Amino acid sequence: MPEMQFGVIIFCLLSALSFFGAVLWVLGMKAGPSRRQTISFPAAFLAGAVSFSLVYVLNRLAFPVRSKLTFACNLVLLSGILIFPRLKKKVRGLRPKKTKGHPLSIEAAALEHMLELDPLNAFCFEKLSEIYEKMGKTDRALEAASKAAKLDPTADNKWRVEELKKKSR
Repeated sequence: MPEMQFGVIIFCLLSALSFFGAVLWVLGMKAGPSRRQTISFPAAFLAGAVSFSLVYVLNRLAFPVRSKLTFACNLVLLSGILIFPRLKKKVRGLRPKKTKGHPLSIEAAALEHMLELDPLNAFCFEKLSEIYEKMGKTDRALEAASKAAKLDPTADNKWRVEELKKKSR
């Protein structure tokens, strides 16, 4: 029986050390020289120590009861920790590329979509008019401002329509 106890301790120690190393490796990759985020060594060491302690205690409790299942769970979790950064990069690569053109075109597209959902929203027309004006599309800005003035006939909206009419001439 003492040989079995020694084997359990060795297994728990080696698996806990491998988790400790994996956590430090992943955190070290995150804080590499080209990364904006940095992780201090004490914080990374603390994260590794917590993972070491947690894995050691859980393995110590589970290995004598279900050794094959414990071993399999350790392998799956360890491979998950090591593969996670690569999967994260691949998922980032699947994101759609940013649209070319004016930087405000995304905001204009979002406001146009909001207006499709709520065509009586004067505030969206006002903001869309401002964005079109910043983009240099005075005709479209005038069109959006006049729709805003029809929906909300305040002095500011009417003044904006007059100013855009002057600019478009």
